[in-house]
Amino acid sequence: MQWLNSLSMNLLNKDLDGLWARQQAISDNLANFETPGYKPKTVSFEDQLRAMLSSSAEKESELVKKVGDVSPVMTTQDDLTLRLDGNGVDFEKENVEFLRTEFNYDTSLRLLSDTFSRLRTVINAGK
Repeated sequence: MQWLNSLSMNLLNKDLDGLWARQQAISDNLANFETPGYKPKTVSFEDQLRAMLSSSAEKESELVKKVGDVSPVMTTQDDLTLRLDGNGVDFEKENVEFLRTEFNYDTSLRLLSDTFSRLRTVINAGK
């Protein structure tokens, strides 16, 4: 088995990529909270991963390749306007999303770290 190129490792990698992109979009939204006419950005990637995994009963190597092809999709909410100046950023919602995304990112990093810790234990067990 290829430990570093497994489905779970690739899913964690893509999860971290998507969460990082989302953090950047949320940071942009919060930074432009007072910018007239600014439209908030959103990033989605979980639905793509979920659909890819549920729609196929393929070999793991094929799923790994498909996971590698998934990339975060950033959209701008052009139809959303919350204030008279045309700004569409909901400050409270963005802060909640920021914390949720940070929690998910930390959890994914911990899972990745645990995986490497287990591999290190297996490698060092013979010594």
